[in-house]
Amino acid sequence: MLTALTDLFADMTARLKEDRDSLNGLDGQGDGDTGDNMVANFETITSALRQVQDQNVTVDQALNHASQVLREQGKGATAPIYANGLQAAAQDMQGKTSFGIDDIQDLLGGLLKGAQQTPGVEQGGGGLLDALLPGVTTFLEARRNGGSVLEALMQGFMASQRGTYQTTKANSGFGRFSDQQTQGRVDPGAAGASSVLGGLLGSLLSGGLRSGRGEQQPSSGLDQLFRGGLGQLFGGLGGFGGGGNVGGQQRQRGGDPNDPQAKLGATEVV
Repeated sequence: MLTALTDLFADMTARLKEDRDSLNGLDGQGDGDTGDNMVANFETITSALRQVQDQNVTVDQALNHASQVLREQGKGATAPIYANGLQAAAQDMQGKTSFGIDDIQDLLGGLLKGAQQTPGVEQGGGGLLDALLPGVTTFLEARRNGGSVLEALMQGFMASQRGTYQTTKANSGFGRFSDQQTQGRVDPGAAGASSVLGGLLGSLLSGGLRSGRGEQQPSSGLDQLFRGGLGQLFGGLGGFGGGGNVGGQQRQRGGDPNDPQAKLGATEVV
């Protein structure tokens, strides 16, 4: 079942809608529709995944299908870039029959690889790659160094935000901005890429916290995604809400009333 992958994209799409107006506002030199296009493209991806999630297909087959549909129906200059990214992610997840938290690095790595393989997309070019490259590479490096998925994604998101700001120093941008003076302006495509990472971060954080508190997820796919995978998601963090311990052991604190940590609760996660 690929419901987890589909519902994750649906949740990311919902979060992108929160950034729609801001992204449109950054597109002042264009048609003012970057946010609209981002939302439409991720709705297209989600719909394409939904079409095949119950057809006994593998993860790579589902992603390739979504890539093809996005090529045909996508909007804006970044749609082909994300289509290439989905196709590259499919190559990295060949034969997988389900999608889990550990597969997020293959998904993000594929999105980056696809962007890098797209003609005309270069780092430092004042476009999408200026946010996606530092964001994903920071995430992957943090994972290699033993960071949890959530820790790595937080670092990656912050790196993508810095990369987005760096586009203000570029003399020109990507696509229809390639022949326009863009210095001093944030590239909307870069901001959109950072919003994708931020949407993924928000989805994982809220879903993980719900699971840690024993609360029901908003969809069956997200329930599958977070079931049993919280140790990898949060690493050593734990003890959310009033509930259990997520990844990590609990140690009873001493009763010293002068210990400032004693005021934080009866247990400490180590």
